[in-house]
Amino acid sequence: SYFERLFMRCKENEWNWAYGMLSMQGRMHEEVMAFANQYFYDGQLQILPKGLNPKQSKKGYLTTKSKDALRKELAEERMLFFDTPVDEALGSGKKNKYEAEKIVKILQQLKDLYEENNLPLSKQSIGIITPYRAQIAQIRATVFELAPDWLELITIDTVERYQGGARDIIIISVCLNKPYQLNTLVALSEEGIDRKLNVALTRAKEQIIMIGNAELLNRDKHYAAFIQLTTSEV
Repeated sequence: SYFERLFMRCKENEWNWAYGMLSMQGRMHEEVMAFANQYFYDGQLQILPKGLNPKQSKKGYLTTKSKDALRKELAEERMLFFDTPVDEALGSGKKNKYEAEKIVKILQQLKDLYEENNLPLSKQSIGIITPYRAQIAQIRATVFELAPDWLELITIDTVERYQGGARDIIIISVCLNKPYQLNTLVALSEEGIDRKLNVALTRAKEQIIMIGNAELLNRDKHYAAFIQLTTSEV
């Protein structure tokens, strides 16, 4: 972008007076912030002091008395990764029915969790990010078939259209079915920062849930690091 070229020129010419970094944030919970801070911000991102930031709360976002394994994980963990198979159906590889079906299962458990915690569900509660329009359509179709009431409560869109937006919970459907798709999925800046992944992860206020094929995603260092830290056992 023009802004990025301008920033790089300032750095190359050591015009240190011309730029700075906004290092304090109060939108994301500190555990949600931690991964992006380590891999994309060189540890310079800081959370607002205690008392000014409501995101310094207990470890879990929600609580539950349920013994359901999926519901317990969703309640207790801020960052989760769910491994799903690749979708080998003929086509471009830009949709994955297994990820869409997993999303519906997660949504159903989240609805029960919100009710259990006496929290209202709104369009600001849960957002879904995926790289392809075909996967947006696949998720919409699966939600319509299995849990149609959710269509009025969620926004499903690409990471580019989510820039500047935020939700309490962000679900990322990576939709990686073929190795070559990594070339477009990963967008590295000149400083080695995966801009798309950074934006996706930092849209969440309270919780990040990523769904994708671990075997393929482990070929990229950033996704591999995320998977190592967050893989679900469910």
